[in-house]
Amino acid sequence: MGITLFYSDNKIDRNSTKSFILVSLLIALIALPSLLKIYPHAHNLVKYTYYSFVVGMMVKIFSAYSIFVFLKGDINKLEKMIKYVIIFNLSMFFLQFVVVFPTGYYIDPLRAITGEPSRYGGGIVIPVIGQVYRCTGFFEEPSTYAGFIVVLLASKLYLNPKVDKVVLVAAASIILSFSVAAIAYGLIVIGYFFLRSKPSYLKYILFILSPVLVAAVISIALDRLTSQGGNAQDIRDNLNTMVFAQQLPILIFGNGALGIMPAAAYVMNSTGAIYQLGIASLNDNGMWLFFIIKFGFFGLVAITSYLFFKTKSTLNRIMLFVILLTKLSFLYFGFVFYFFLIFNNKPVLEDDQSNIESDVD
Repeated sequence: MGITLFYSDNKIDRNSTKSFILVSLLIALIALPSLLKIYPHAHNLVKYTYYSFVVGMMVKIFSAYSIFVFLKGDINKLEKMIKYVIIFNLSMFFLQFVVVFPTGYYIDPLRAITGEPSRYGGGIVIPVIGQVYRCTGFFEEPSTYAGFIVVLLASKLYLNPKVDKVVLVAAASIILSFSVAAIAYGLIVIGYFFLRSKPSYLKYILFILSPVLVAAVISIALDRLTSQGGNAQDIRDNLNTMVFAQQLPILIFGNGALGIMPAAAYVMNSTGAIYQLGIASLNDNGMWLFFIIKFGFFGLVAITSYLFFKTKSTLNRIMLFVILLTKLSFLYFGFVFYFFLIFNNKPVLEDDQSNIESDVD
């Protein structure tokens, strides 16, 4: 009753509440086959119960829903809020960047808060620059930072397709995190922004210099891959091998919301050290593979098709593609917020944005 009264004056109460209920029901339903052990879905993670999955996801969904309600359906305010969150993260990232490269001292807010150090050491030394550090912002790893920035960018551009300075700097920071995967999808984002930009002398100069810039960035990525004796790539290859060696029904429909590959589940239930199997973390090769592990190719095609048709524009679809390449889990709040945004709102397309700007003028 109290919650109803609190939100009763909100003009998006019906729409956002309907979205909250539907998404919550969807979460409860997709985990049922695992709970009931309907093949091929399994419930082989002892500490991961149906209750913990559903309640955990509903807390994140409710958090996203509350943001929409608090802002009263004003997409301009929502877009500005996302923009400020991006700026906040960029401020820490570039503060780390400008301090650590000349001094070697790394500002680590994560360690100060949790006691866990960020993994900013790249193990790479190149001429002129010297030691290459991989800044992480407020996160543990550069790839995690890059993934969250991608989700924030995708959410912002869904509400406002204008590629402003904040968007460009954020996209550049993805590459400057020097995570190998982030370099790849960061170049995709920057490349698309470059192609859709208006002709200018600066664009012409950047076009001339782009082969050198891309070669330099790729060189750093290759150095990173070989700096650990190939081990990092080996464990990722081993993860792919384990996933695609599963039986066909599991490949099609997945292991379920509460299940993973049996060998990995055994280790997770005992020591939790999945690296003992010689494989990477289950989301290390990208969200796309994590979807296959959980819900198979059917689940991946279903979620991708839904988001593809909802996002409508090329820009939004490229950002969706890039999100699937990140190592974020779809269980993280960042992706939950992005999904809820798309489920609840129509995208603002470039023609719509032009009309809004002309009305303002």
